[in-house]
Amino acid sequence: MFDEEQRTPLMAACENNHLDTVKYLLRAGAAVSHKDVMGFTCLHLAAKLGHYDIVHHLLSKASKFINCQDAGGWTAITWAIEYKHKELVHLLLARGADVNIRDKEENVCLHWAALSGCDDIAQALLEARCDLSAVNVHGDSPLHVAVRENHLECVMLFLSRGADVNQRNREGETALDCCVYGSKVWTALNTNKKLTDARRARDFHGERVLSRDISRGYEAVPITCVNGVDNEPCPENFKYVPDNCVTSSLNIDKDITHLQHCSCTDDCSSSACMCGQLSLRCWYDSEGRLPLDFCQREPPALFECNHICSCWKTCRNRVVQNGLRARLQVFRTQKMGWGVRAMQDIRQGTFICEYVGEIITDAEADKRETDSFLFTLDNKVGDVHCIDARLFGNVSRFINHLCEPNLLAVKVFTMHQDLRFPRISFFSSRPIKAGEQIGFDYGDHYWRVKSKYFTCQCGSLKCLHSAASR
Repeated sequence: MFDEEQRTPLMAACENNHLDTVKYLLRAGAAVSHKDVMGFTCLHLAAKLGHYDIVHHLLSKASKFINCQDAGGWTAITWAIEYKHKELVHLLLARGADVNIRDKEENVCLHWAALSGCDDIAQALLEARCDLSAVNVHGDSPLHVAVRENHLECVMLFLSRGADVNQRNREGETALDCCVYGSKVWTALNTNKKLTDARRARDFHGERVLSRDISRGYEAVPITCVNGVDNEPCPENFKYVPDNCVTSSLNIDKDITHLQHCSCTDDCSSSACMCGQLSLRCWYDSEGRLPLDFCQREPPALFECNHICSCWKTCRNRVVQNGLRARLQVFRTQKMGWGVRAMQDIRQGTFICEYVGEIITDAEADKRETDSFLFTLDNKVGDVHCIDARLFGNVSRFINHLCEPNLLAVKVFTMHQDLRFPRISFFSSRPIKAGEQIGFDYGDHYWRVKSKYFTCQCGSLKCLHSAASR
């Protein structure tokens, strides 16, 4: 039950730091994911007030809600940063809090640490790979915020970590323009600017940020585009779309009454879940990852819960439909044009992104001049179709071939179960380090055709399609 503000008894117990009551209510089946009128969950309320033991217990029972956002886009760690609860910030970081989730004004955690002036928290966030160059809707970086608030320790920390003193916000202001002339902050910035300008004069070929988000806000996590190799501008010869699209008449069976669905009232982790049975079992663990024993040679098709199911939207068997969550970056490679790399450490079995584009027939694909962005939906069910990401696509269109791939393509069904049109979803096939290029195996058929025109440049010692391997 909940009151006029949609607060439940569990939320009241969390807010008032009654740990025994929280434990009791959780054992009785209280919902951890419930939100009040402001979008607050139990974690938000406890984190805001600094109730360490409450947060610790909630995370031990339902850690998958750690990155849940309230109506303002704030997560639990955002509230902990706002009120300078240092120990709580460290706990949330240790449990996997995403420090780069953006709120409604596109601030990341470092913006709020800069505002509060807590350099200890800012240091921890930087160690957790929070994006120091992130800008909000006003174009302000964390450095802009720290300077405006006259927090010298944060300013010095950001400068030591490479913050760009010349970066301008939407008003055209650099950090120097935001501080008091002659102050200690101004002195630090002015000294840094002179050193930065001198260094750039020696080497002006540094990596340039071409776009702070090539998805134009369509993804929950911004995707930057950088080039430190040549003068090639940000790719603009396609339209970014977050979901597959059609430009011709395709008879996709989206009849809602045709959906097989479950009647689960738990988190769909039991063997009784109908959707899990369609997939042989529910493969996702409590963190939304595929297990280590997931068959990579011939991965089974996954059927996620859909909007006819009786379960909550937060159930375990919903991952791909929740969209991209991993931090990725499009970058200019030395030999393979554009590529994609991870901007955070990624564990094996994590959903990375979906191959998105224009769904077309195989006959239409044969007519097209460029076939470099085609992904065949080879289902052996009815007519053959392809996904063409040439004109319409997402970040996946930039993913290169790797002879030692770290991505696995899995067919997933979410809002329909027409077997001809699966969603091609990429999961990490092994742990991926921050900064590592991601890629999948394009397949022997691709190289039988393309090897006439070029060779593989993946650089692997096990490369099968390089000039040396011929």
